[in-house]
Amino acid sequence: MRPVRFLAVFLLAALPLAATAATKTVCQDGGRYRVVSKPTDSVGTDFLVKYTGRGRSIPPCKYVVRPGDFEIRNESAEYFLGLEGPLLILDSGTAPEPRGLIIWDLEKRQKVYTGTYSPPYDIDRDGIAFWMPSGEATDANCPQAAGWRAQGLGAALETQVRLGFSDLKVVPGTATRCSARQ
Repeated sequence: MRPVRFLAVFLLAALPLAATAATKTVCQDGGRYRVVSKPTDSVGTDFLVKYTGRGRSIPPCKYVVRPGDFEIRNESAEYFLGLEGPLLILDSGTAPEPRGLIIWDLEKRQKVYTGTYSPPYDIDRDGIAFWMPSGEATDANCPQAAGWRAQGLGAALETQVRLGFSDLKVVPGTATRCSARQ
């Protein structure tokens, strides 16, 4: 009788954990897609893409894989940044910037861009603007570099760029900045 009582107490104690995990599911809708996101047991997020176009009703915000769904399993601590048309834009990493930038084409069901970025970023229907590492910082081109090195940090130059969604090419802008590195 004692093992059964222990099992009942254990199961009752686990119920709040299951409810908490279920409430962490988040949905993003855009174009013809619903992206259902759920955190993994460690770091990062799993993504379940559901097609909602051509008169289909929007499915519930539940992470339940059905035939025709496209599942993107967490590989390197990915997190949702945006959904623009058929493009799912993800952040990747656990450290400070620069971070990973991953773009999935949901129609093709494949990664179409991987690179690095630093915030702030701005996503619109035509592309994403962000800061990209562009060179080594020296005392001559980065006045803050010496101070950061004294604190045990590094420094890098960054250029503001724009990645166009139509061709997935990075176009550098004219703005540059110096950033600390861990």
